[in-house]
Amino acid sequence: MPFHLSVFLENKPGRLEKIMKVLSEHKINLSAMSLASAGNFGVVKLLVDDPQKAFDELKKQKITVTKRKIAAVVIGNVPGAFYDLLRKLSDRGTNIEDCYGFLLNDGKTAAIVLEIENQPEAEKVLKDIDANVLDEDKIYNY
Repeated sequence: MPFHLSVFLENKPGRLEKIMKVLSEHKINLSAMSLASAGNFGVVKLLVDDPQKAFDELKKQKITVTKRKIAAVVIGNVPGAFYDLLRKLSDRGTNIEDCYGFLLNDGKTAAIVLEIENQPEAEKVLKDIDANVLDEDKIYNY
């Protein structure tokens, strides 16, 4: 399964900019991100075209970063599509720890990035429900 990065940062001006500067300087393309803040700190999730390189370069800058396994599932860009996916996962006892989505180029579909508890079991569940899971190359280079 592919990875995204989770970066812990202070909730202060310039902190997110520093992360984006590292990516820019090393020609790492950002496909999607989410940012959640809790008071003085936050976590930014980054979906990039070269997660290992981004991880290494952020570490060199003393930025707290982890790599987390993900699955990216393609769903229709229609009402209820995400609900249908969640219902199928929930019916099988699959817990989602984190997720975010983005619209794909065709405008008719979206990719939902899922960080799922118990990754080996999650892969089996996604296969069992016939989820349209993007392979690693497509996630990073869609």
